[in-house]
Amino acid sequence: MFVLVRHAHAGDKSKWPGRDIDRTLSTFGYRQARGLVATLEQFELRALFSSPAIRCRETLLPLAAARGLRIDDDRLLAPDASPSELFAELEGSSADGALFCTHGEVLDALAEFARLRGWTCMTPVAMTPKGGAWIVDRGAVSALTLRYLPPVSTG
Repeated sequence: MFVLVRHAHAGDKSKWPGRDIDRTLSTFGYRQARGLVATLEQFELRALFSSPAIRCRETLLPLAAARGLRIDDDRLLAPDASPSELFAELEGSSADGALFCTHGEVLDALAEFARLRGWTCMTPVAMTPKGGAWIVDRGAVSALTLRYLPPVSTG
């Protein structure tokens, strides 16, 4: 089992004055990030991986604090990364128990690539709102199951 998360709300890209990789979460995004702690409380996680983008790291900060885990950057989660390399990483046993925070376009590219490789049950393209999560469970048999967890914002 591993978890794929789309980063929480970060506001309008066109209104951000700096580099997109430095764009931070909005106030609403911070609430979504805090909500992720409760959303994922029933899942055992051993590692947190993030796109190098600040908004992805910020999405994981409350979860990292609550679980006592560090956040490791993974270049394969960046918007311009290769879906084939990310797919290979997720296929390996090292993905078990890990959470991967990335971008909508990465999830879409990964879903398309995965379908071409026979993973018929994969995240639907353009269907993951900011702050949403997918639990990908390979189980004891070869059947893959997928469960969507919608974003939750706390007050």
